[in-house]
Amino acid sequence: MTTLPHPFAQDAASQAASEPPRGARWRRRGTILLAALVAFVAAGATALHALDAPLHAGPPPAGVTDPLPSARPPSTLAFSVLQTGVSGGAAEALLVGRGRWTEHRRPSQSAVLIRHPHGVMLYDSGLGRQVDAQFAVNDRFHRHAFRYERSGFLPALDQLERAGWHPELVRFIVPSHLHWDHVSGLPDFPDAQVWVTPEEREHAQRGQPPAFLKSQFDGVRHWRDLRFDGPPRLGFSASHDVFGDGSVVLLPLAGHTAGQVGLWLRLPSGRSYLFTGDVTWTIEGVQQAADRSWLLRRLLPLDHDERSNQAAILHLHHIMKHHPDITIVPAHDENVLKTLPSFPALQG
Repeated sequence: MTTLPHPFAQDAASQAASEPPRGARWRRRGTILLAALVAFVAAGATALHALDAPLHAGPPPAGVTDPLPSARPPSTLAFSVLQTGVSGGAAEALLVGRGRWTEHRRPSQSAVLIRHPHGVMLYDSGLGRQVDAQFAVNDRFHRHAFRYERSGFLPALDQLERAGWHPELVRFIVPSHLHWDHVSGLPDFPDAQVWVTPEEREHAQRGQPPAFLKSQFDGVRHWRDLRFDGPPRLGFSASHDVFGDGSVVLLPLAGHTAGQVGLWLRLPSGRSYLFTGDVTWTIEGVQQAADRSWLLRRLLPLDHDERSNQAAILHLHHIMKHHPDITIVPAHDENVLKTLPSFPALQG
């Protein structure tokens, strides 16, 4: 007797034959999920790209296009950079709008030494001898977000002493602003005057970690109120000529903090540098008129007055465009700093 196959068994067999193996099904699902993830990331990157559009430049501020005023830098004027550490780093796209996600940047922490016949000064003091204890007051999140490494670099004071420079030679220090990574070294120079604007000092006294660490500046014995009592320069409404010869001129760059200060250095060789603190963290921000990334600015309170800082970015962008012989130096741009003299080498 012949046995006929059950119709349901026949359907199941044909269905099993038509279905791909289990491994192939999982691979297909994985491919679909990966494609969806890529599409999601691409959509997010496109949105961030739009949010990080360059600032609208508009016309330059009055005075930016004027001929540069004369200066009389003494023949022995010279400067050097004392690198004191590096940050943990981040993707360039976080540090500057429309930067590269594939480029990992390691911003520097440094001091700038200027030797003038009337005295030696520092612009910023970098990471000092006590930075570890100073930084320890931060919570775990901020210790990670703003982590730093020595990477073989020494505090400014140690570098000076190794080169035979007595710390008492540093008559005064002009911090670009009083954030922790710019003034950690102040306690290492207790006899130096510290020049800051009244607005910046008040901002710091009211400030909190991680931006302001009071242990770094509460012990300063010799404060000097910085006043912009000189004429307009480079389109800025006022200035302060440190030595009276036009070689070292301080300029108002408020925005990132309430009283941030820039420094225009003009050397006997004819070279000219504009040190700009933290208006931007990279030179690309000045070149492209780009702020720090929208994402990072939403995650962390980076600027005291974001609009004022953006106005400063545009101002520097116009200076770069109309005065290409002035080298603009953001405080943390490791690539720009590599082009400058490294202590104990000096450039005049």
